[in-house]
Parts: sequence; C-alpha cells; structure tokens
Amino acid sequence: MAIKINDIPPEGLTLEFDQKLDLLDTGTASTSVTAGITIKPVGGGILRITGRVQAAPLLECSRCLKNSPYPVDTELSVELAPVKSLGPSAEHELVEGELSMEFYQGDEIEPIEIVREQLLIALPMVPLHHSDCKGLCSVCGTDLNEKECSCRKDTREAPGAFSALKDLLKK
Repeated sequence: MAIKINDIPPEGLTLEFDQKLDLLDTGTASTSVTAGITIKPVGGGILRITGRVQAAPLLECSRCLKNSPYPVDTELSVELAPVKSLGPSAEHELVEGELSMEFYQGDEIEPIEIVREQLLIALPMVPLHHSDCKGLCSVCGTDLNEKECSCRKDTREAPGAFSALKDLLKK
C-alpha cells in the first residue's frame, strides 16, 4: 500500500495495520503484525513517522535451535527525507543530523516496509528461547534442556584450535 507524498495532509495521516508479513524472508507471510502509525510532513519533504508496532515472530534459539515466539512491542520514531535533499553529487558525506534519518526516492513511500524494518531492528542478534537455555551437546547433539548426555566434557584433554598456544606459554 504505497502512499503518495503529496496526498499526506499537513495535519498528518494515521494508518492502522493488522496483517501477516514475511518478516524474516522465509517465503511465507507467517508473522502477524499490528501497528498504528502517524505520518506527518515537517517541511522540506521531510516526513516524521511515529507509532507503535507489535509482533511475535518465531525465532530459532541460537543455543538449542528450537523455534519459539519472540514478542516485540516497540515504539516507532523515524524521519524520512528525500534523497534529493542530499544534493546532486554521487558522493555526499553525511552530517550529524542525517545519520539518524532514512531516505526515500520518488513521490511515494511504502509504510509497511518501514514497519518491517523497525521490527527487524528490534529483534535480537542472538535469539534465545529462554535466558538459561543449556543448548546442544557439542559432541552428540543432545538437547541439554531435555536430558543430560554421557559425553565426556573434559576440555583439558581435547585438542582445540588454540592447543598449540598452551605449549608456547610454558616456554
């Protein structure tokens, strides 16, 4: 649902979203997203987008590889400026005020893409289904949250990538 910049009234435009998105580029729109945003022009082609975004995408735990929902409830505050405001040259050094801005090109914007981007920023880089997740055994692959395995965990005798450094320190 693209919105033409010229169609946004000076008092702003309020939009409500309640739809499924393909948030993590899996090929299926499986993440339900609820958002309420306001787009308001502030002059010079700059738009201020504020609102609230809620979703619960399924993320894979980085320790045990189980999928679990990760609830996100975040405030949205973005300023969009036209690319032409950077000037005509191909290279432009960003000044401090431009570092926090996002840029658009053309005469319309896609608000759901801005919502998607802000949701992705709110997701953790290393998702965990629970903070005390024990993960998988590095030898046999058993899920240590469900049961203990009988693998030898003595790392002093296991040769590793840095085992040669141990002998250098002794000399």
